[in-house]
Amino acid sequence: MPTTDLCVIPRPRQVSFRESGFRPNVDTQIALLPTADEAAFFAAQQLQAEIEEALGLRLLIIKTARSVRLENLIVLAEDPDALAAYLQRDGGWAGDLRDHGDQAYRVDIEPRGVVAVAASAVGLHYGVQTLRQVARTAGPIWPACRILDWPALRYRGLMLDVSRGKVPTLETLKLLVDRLSFCKANVLQLYTEHTFRFPHHPRIGEDCGSLSGEEILELDAYCRQRHVELMPNLNSFGHCAHVLNLPEYAHLAESAARWSLCPTDEATYEFLDDLYGDMLPAFTSRVFNVGCDETWDLGKGRSAQAVAERGTGRVYLEHILRLRELAARYGRTIQIWGDILLHYPELVAELPEDVTLLDWHYEAEEDYPSVRLFADSGRSFWVCPGTSSWNTLFPRIDNSNANIRTLAQLGAEHGAQGLLNTDWGDHGHYQPIGQCWYGYVAGAEQAWTGGQTEEDDLDARFGPLFFGLGGEEVVRAIRLLGSLNTLPGMPRRNASHSIYALLDEPLVGPMAREIPAETLQSIREGCAEAEGLLRGAYAASRDPLSIEEMLYSLRMMDYAAHKVLATQRIRADLSALAAGAEGAQKKLTTAADTLKALEEELVPLTQLLREIWLRRARRSEIEITLGHLARLRERFEAARAWLKTCQEELAAGRAPDYNLSAYEAEAQKYEILGQGFRRRMREAGVPLD
Repeated sequence: MPTTDLCVIPRPRQVSFRESGFRPNVDTQIALLPTADEAAFFAAQQLQAEIEEALGLRLLIIKTARSVRLENLIVLAEDPDALAAYLQRDGGWAGDLRDHGDQAYRVDIEPRGVVAVAASAVGLHYGVQTLRQVARTAGPIWPACRILDWPALRYRGLMLDVSRGKVPTLETLKLLVDRLSFCKANVLQLYTEHTFRFPHHPRIGEDCGSLSGEEILELDAYCRQRHVELMPNLNSFGHCAHVLNLPEYAHLAESAARWSLCPTDEATYEFLDDLYGDMLPAFTSRVFNVGCDETWDLGKGRSAQAVAERGTGRVYLEHILRLRELAARYGRTIQIWGDILLHYPELVAELPEDVTLLDWHYEAEEDYPSVRLFADSGRSFWVCPGTSSWNTLFPRIDNSNANIRTLAQLGAEHGAQGLLNTDWGDHGHYQPIGQCWYGYVAGAEQAWTGGQTEEDDLDARFGPLFFGLGGEEVVRAIRLLGSLNTLPGMPRRNASHSIYALLDEPLVGPMAREIPAETLQSIREGCAEAEGLLRGAYAASRDPLSIEEMLYSLRMMDYAAHKVLATQRIRADLSALAAGAEGAQKKLTTAADTLKALEEELVPLTQLLREIWLRRARRSEIEITLGHLARLRERFEAARAWLKTCQEELAAGRAPDYNLSAYEAEAQKYEILGQGFRRRMREAGVPLD
């Protein structure tokens, strides 16, 4: 029997199947050894709840000095020798677990009973998660098998951006922890630039839905109980615009771009010491991600002289060493993003050995040579792929699957300590979390198996585990919607054109030229097919809210395709009129009516966005995303006004400018997504191109 017949995520390393199975019944008990602690009891309660939900059986949890009976028990143990004594038999558990580390576990499912055993609390936790998944998907008879399992990478985490517009509610963050823990992931980072309430600096993150120290304390305790390490994360060099644009902190900026902190100003380190002192004590983790990526303006402002004297790489390294010193005051070691040091590989060897490098790449490649560079340096490092869920209306699933798997393979092969999967929120974090679960689970899966899991294998298990009955149809919809990003004209580096199609200027935007009409029609057809699949699975789903979120996103994708098709038709009509075609008034009226209808369609879509957002997140900075749609409506109004002017010129006997030259010049002021940011950086002397 193949391992795919066991619906468990991540796929266990070793599974051997036997005849028959175990049938839980009202007399089955969950047994703890007499040495079991609170962690083991919590694991037993998780399993108890899962079985009750799946089978309607409320099993009794017992903790006795000696086994009451030897059959019809589900025994949970974190000491293989004590288990042998308790059951009066040696199942070879100690030998199997001995060489596979403290996260290894073994599960035996036999007709007479079940055993989950490990040599640590965390190993037992993972064994119980496997049993929970068996209980959820196997029905009344659990397949008889022996599972021996351990991870390829010690740390398997997710970094969620909470600083680009959206801060999840505490309830949502706890749900995220539950799902990560269920899939044996053990790290969560919340990427932070400003969305934490710093008691000594209350203006930072004000009115942004920022997380408080009290909330972090509560979340940290919740994580620990589920064997997830909540690691603090605060960008401490570049990406500081939210702070530096506040007047009272502008003096700390490296340049007029107000992007990076100045590394040659001692006030920078006094300020960061304040922030660290306000933030770090709320976390129990001893690891701290200080960021330090994309320091685009380093050396282009106040540190120019230092850079001229010592070099950009050296000044960067000196800043990292200062951050390491600050973090050490609070008992932390640091992680940093590795992108800047890739430009100065000769300096990597100068990093203290307790600094961990985070090697990030988000585009699918066959190889990532930097993994070997960091491995050869002898420094500890993690590989960091992404969910490809940002800068797109629906995640670029094909890209993320390949990106995650290849980095997991290379990381396992070259000695990475961990894998940190990333979910960014560029330009407003408009993507709902419901369409990101697949990417999160893919990261946990591949980190555990070292990138050895095939996509079809993951798909077959993801649907039933997370969506229940009809889960296969949900996965079909996810893969279909993801594949629309690969159609001709849709791919874009670190993005897809779906979001650009949504926000593109309705008369002169480039998407009408770049995306073929055939692609746009295929998107509409694909959205309709995916909608049917999702609606068919909705009633019986374990997670109807995530389905609602995906339905929202496909509506946005369908609207975006419809909008660009309309632009193409209008542009074709205008070109025909410029060439002398008849029926100008009718064509102009039709164009204006089309644009008005598209503008009116945005009203319910905007309201739906608000509703979907507030189901999982605080209001936070929703105005960023609402602002995108509000400015698009303004462009619809401007386009209709221009068409009206054309009609008036016709009535007066004058020839309108069907080539749109004057209109296009005025429309240049309309900027979408990162265009305004790039312009401001250029104006500040920091071009990004």
